[in-house]
Amino acid sequence: MIKVALVRGKYLNNFEGQNYVFPSSSLIKLTAISSLFPINSTFPFPTIKLASMSDFGNNRLFKFLTNRILGDSQILFGLEKLADKFDIFHTADPHYYYSYQLAKLRSRNLIKKLILTSWETIPANNESISRKKLIKRFTLKQVDEFICHTNRAKRALIKEGVDERKIEMVRLGVDINRFKFQFPNSNFPIRQAQGPEFIEGQTISKFQFPKINILFVGRLVKEKGVEDLQRAMAAIKNSRIKLKIVSSVAYEQMPRVYQNADILVLPSKTTKTWEEQYGMVLVEAMACGLPIVAYDSGAIAEVIGGVGILVKEDDVDGLRRAILELINDSNLRAKLGKMGRERVICEFDSLKTAKKLAKIYENINRYSY
Repeated sequence: MIKVALVRGKYLNNFEGQNYVFPSSSLIKLTAISSLFPINSTFPFPTIKLASMSDFGNNRLFKFLTNRILGDSQILFGLEKLADKFDIFHTADPHYYYSYQLAKLRSRNLIKKLILTSWETIPANNESISRKKLIKRFTLKQVDEFICHTNRAKRALIKEGVDERKIEMVRLGVDINRFKFQFPNSNFPIRQAQGPEFIEGQTISKFQFPKINILFVGRLVKEKGVEDLQRAMAAIKNSRIKLKIVSSVAYEQMPRVYQNADILVLPSKTTKTWEEQYGMVLVEAMACGLPIVAYDSGAIAEVIGGVGILVKEDDVDGLRRAILELINDSNLRAKLGKMGRERVICEFDSLKTAKKLAKIYENINRYSY
């Protein structure tokens, strides 16, 4: 049995966690390590909760002070006491303090192997503060193997000096038996308009046009582009077209959120220090058969792989026209939705991801002694 510690601190979550559910017959025994108050309250695997400064405050002043004095607030008190309890520690992103804690233990051979998942797609990011840069650079040198979920993240690591031979590319997936079409007696819903299609600027009786639900899922921050989406939707004047914004729903309820929508829109915008690193909502929406409209930013194009409509960043009118194109064409919605579902089954099935992760753990464990 290979004992693995999945260390995620305050950011332990079930959208990532569903990829770490291994069958009872597996050689992998996984335990997660979080802060006292992680993103979700329950998980599909055993969890050890440790006190963390990240649980004590989340205001700007607190973050400012912890970043400049310590480098990061994600310290896990007592993490060192678990060093001899696991064969492999699997952390995330080198700028987190708990990654630094593990890197220091690895440098002294107090833990056997250290794996790090790197989401970051911007080379040399999280280095503006000297203490944070020190933590990040030290941690990168102590990692035995890296996992990236996108080629964009892999390229960023290589530019930072990481040996390409130490990087595994593994797609993060979803449970395709939960995120699926909710349509009785059919593998795929063909949603045809009941009467003439909507033409911009034309008044149409509600009996002629079916209700279309546009969905946005994400944090309500400027870089997620929700303001651009609201502006685009304001220019589409039809009472049968509804915009639903979801920013805080229990993950267990998310499949139903997608199943009650017709189109997902994700207009994420690039800033100096952030771009869309993955966009898990894209995978979840594709799994549920939703066509997608998104800005062509960060890793979005890589994740959707040509089965959605991409719009140039900040082009609100282009966003409006792309949404209208899908509203007007039920066959296109059905086609893109079907292609997205097929892409998820092929590339983003969490069971396949778990098997790949198990293989990585097994391979690295062979060289732990």
